[in-house]
Amino acid sequence: MSRQPVGLRSRRPTVPSAHRVPVHLVLGDARHGVSRYAAEVAAACGARVVTDVAGLQSLDDPVHLHLTDRLLGATPDAAAARVEQLARDVALTVTLHDVPQPTDGPVFAARAAAYGRIVRAVRAWTTNSEHERLLVERWCDADAVGTTIPLPVPRPTRMQPGDGASADPAPVLGVFGFVYPGKGHRQVVRAAAALRRTGTAASVLVVGGAAPGHDDDVEDIRRLAGARDVPIEVTGHLDDDEVTHRLRSVAVPVVAHRNVSASGSLNTWLAAGRRPLVRDGSYAREVAALRPDTVTLFRDDTLADAVAAALLRPGSTWARPGTDLRPHLDDTARAYGAWWRDTR
Repeated sequence: MSRQPVGLRSRRPTVPSAHRVPVHLVLGDARHGVSRYAAEVAAACGARVVTDVAGLQSLDDPVHLHLTDRLLGATPDAAAARVEQLARDVALTVTLHDVPQPTDGPVFAARAAAYGRIVRAVRAWTTNSEHERLLVERWCDADAVGTTIPLPVPRPTRMQPGDGASADPAPVLGVFGFVYPGKGHRQVVRAAAALRRTGTAASVLVVGGAAPGHDDDVEDIRRLAGARDVPIEVTGHLDDDEVTHRLRSVAVPVVAHRNVSASGSLNTWLAAGRRPLVRDGSYAREVAALRPDTVTLFRDDTLADAVAAALLRPGSTWARPGTDLRPHLDDTARAYGAWWRDTR
């Protein structure tokens, strides 16, 4: 846990000025998705960034924190206690990530209790999707009142139509992002196996590598693919330009998260010009409404059929020219600015 600066416990937090952008407290490994997004939002808002509580040198500064409990403490209880102390010392607003839901398993009750404590402690809170906001109300604190500021889609790189894609692509199914249980890799391998049984030489490209602590899951997926006679490639970490190239190279992009509640990886597919197949659910329908004609929904029992249909209609996996992908990061920064003014 970060060192507490001298004097930080001695005064009550002041009310933030209506025109001040909060200091952004960006914790954790800079490569972590939440930390990386926090830094991007801070830069877009023109905020001062500190990476340790000891950097909060003035109690007069409002502070904003993007958080998931796993970034803040060894247990959900420890994470909540850390936020509660910070909220006693400064005028604190937070963006909640990885909001608890029952599919978290045995840790769900502790995480839900921790997030309830967090939303009661802070001056105001937001989530990255309506789906997540409703999860907070249902499972963490029925009386909580928050808002939603959707994750932005990166502005698409200027590319020629079809850049990075073959005119007659091999039947490669692409999955993007860290490998961990529930991300959908196993379902995509099974869909590829079903296609191979019908004579389509489908394979799987995993763009990304293991999430921290999940190296065994990569090996499990490779073993599953081998047992099903499905060729598979796992790229490991790639730089942004190479990610875009690989996302544009596959025949069928698939987003098959089982418990998704806000997805930066989905938005990266959209920024690459793709219209991915996305597992149906509350958040998927929210994205479909927010950005019409950008995703194709499928149910678990229809994935192989949806992939087969996409292979017959390759154009269905690409965004139409001029598709509106907003909000972008500058839109998100304006939304945060308006929200902070309203929380004065």
